Amino acid sequence: MTHAPPLVYVIVLNHDGRDHLEYSVPSIAATDYPNHRILVVDNGSRDDSLPRLKELCPTALVIRNESNLGWAGGNNVGIVAALEGRAEYVVLANNDIRVDPRWIRVAVEVAEREPRVGVIGFRVCEPEPGTGSWDAGFESARASWRDVELSNPRYVGGMAMFVRSDLCREIGLIDEGFFAYGEENDFQIRARKAGYAVVAVNVPVWHHGQASFGRIPFRAAVLQTRHSIRLLLKHGTALEVLHRGIRHVVRRVFRWAPIDRNSGVEQRLQPRSLTRRIQIVLVSVAWNLWVLPGTLRRRRQDDRRATAARRRMGFRGMTRGAPR
Repeated sequence: MTHAPPLVYVIVLNHDGRDHLEYSVPSIAATDYPNHRILVVDNGSRDDSLPRLKELCPTALVIRNESNLGWAGGNNVGIVAALEGRAEYVVLANNDIRVDPRWIRVAVEVAEREPRVGVIGFRVCEPEPGTGSWDAGFESARASWRDVELSNPRYVGGMAMFVRSDLCREIGLIDEGFFAYGEENDFQIRARKAGYAVVAVNVPVWHHGQASFGRIPFRAAVLQTRHSIRLLLKHGTALEVLHRGIRHVVRRVFRWAPIDRNSGVEQRLQPRSLTRRIQIVLVSVAWNLWVLPGTLRRRRQDDRRATAARRRMGFRGMTRGAPR
């Protein structure tokens, strides 16, 4: 490139994650892309995350929220700051990742070459729960990586999500009605409805997983269940909401789907206790009934913005809607 490379803001969201910042921030700071800025958005941490951050990366920008705004709210604060800073791309990064130094460079090259690509994910390496693995194939993936390969998954992981700034201007920010879980899926569905593509590159990113919500399994299960239902209400037809909603509830309560014992998420969502499983579902359904008017208003608003964006940009891309 003969001109200055596009400015990229890497937004690292943190909440009481001092131990994770120890490995994530140095890894991100080693990124080989020349025009990036690290912006840490702290969601009201009570530990010594911020003093330690200044030692780890003195050049990092910091925004401190007085309370925990969740994944959606915290990242929105960072996105607004990035847009005000004239960023052409933003990367939403959890505080529990390690990255290949080439990750942003490759994503920028793909996005600059393909203007209809709105969201880019990466090849995620995750250790099995309880193993404490610091590899999970990450180092070998880094060593063997040579050529860029693109894939078109239904969703890319929100722990490391590269986003075109113009997409945020077109479809709006992350829906804060989700707080945590489901919000990145909703954003990607909205991007596709607006005619943008969501792709993944094969550059590896290591993700610890469950860094925050692993400590509060019941609340995490409720959040994930209620937001799965809300995602369906936002993007499904009436028939899909009825059919998939009932199937989802029955599967969770009666554990009809096989459970992967190595998956901490699945074990959390479907605990052994029937009473606990019923509680999770009842709380989740009740919450969605309570917020239903707001959910439907947000659905209409998002659909109008996506339609306007598709017409304005002349996109005739994917309009994939309801989640499976």
